[in-house]
Amino acid sequence: MDIQFWIDHADSLFHQIFMIVMGGLVGMAALFGTTYNVINILVYYILIPASWIYLISRKTSIWINVLSLISLLFFLLLPGLRANSDYAFQKSVDFLNWTAKIFNSNYIDMSVYICVVAVGLIYLLLIPLTLPKKLTKKIGLFSAIISVLYLIIIYPNFKEMLLWGLNKMNVKY
Repeated sequence: MDIQFWIDHADSLFHQIFMIVMGGLVGMAALFGTTYNVINILVYYILIPASWIYLISRKTSIWINVLSLISLLFFLLLPGLRANSDYAFQKSVDFLNWTAKIFNSNYIDMSVYICVVAVGLIYLLLIPLTLPKKLTKKIGLFSAIISVLYLIIIYPNFKEMLLWGLNKMNVKY
């Protein structure tokens, strides 16, 4: 997809969410000197599930976190990290495209449904069940404030912000 595609669809909430998440992962990849695919797989296959395991272990056994640490070390020390990440990423893309066909949708929407909405719903379930009420309330309040600010400030102005950023970076479109 070229830049014009993103500009043309910048008014769509799901495209905005996709671009923000993708931009964050691209930024992390640049920061750590690796590829988008490696960071994507690390976040969605290791770090997010590890955070769920951590939350669950708060109510069960702390030893369950050993599984998370072993998985992380295994992932990072695995020979051919980039090739394996590219393979896993392509399988993820294939899965999202497959589900898009089933639900008469598209790759971007399915990415947001599965990688943002579903992940968020799991946190929405786990956080109140595993963290102290006071901390849960703070997380809920913070999340609500960020969501409202996004919907009031960024969502209606996203296209203009995107064009401004592209112009600042001298990107032709």
